[in-house]
Amino acid sequence: MKKRLRKKYRLGEFRELCFEFTFEYKGDVNSPECGQFLQSLVSECIEANGLDCEGSLTDEGCLIIVTAADPTKTSEEQRQAVKTWLEGRSDVEVKAFSELHDAWYALS
Repeated sequence: MKKRLRKKYRLGEFRELCFEFTFEYKGDVNSPECGQFLQSLVSECIEANGLDCEGSLTDEGCLIIVTAADPTKTSEEQRQAVKTWLEGRSDVEVKAFSELHDAWYALS
């Protein structure tokens, strides 16, 4: 396949990897403490490891999708650093944590 098509379809060296996790915040999600936790998550964990994220937080829990600033360079080491950081927190319960997978195509 030509490079132009690999780039268009995000294959080969243009493949973008991500991982996702869900957690439940043990306190009130509307509290200032939850806001401080989310700020810490983004600054100390996500951005400190060269990652970007997006997600949603509800009373039922939180889903976060994470990829590197350059999605073709998301690594297992980055994924493990985020997982370790979350598991070290007493104010959240991690519900699920995925392996690295293709951000554009469904898991097979």
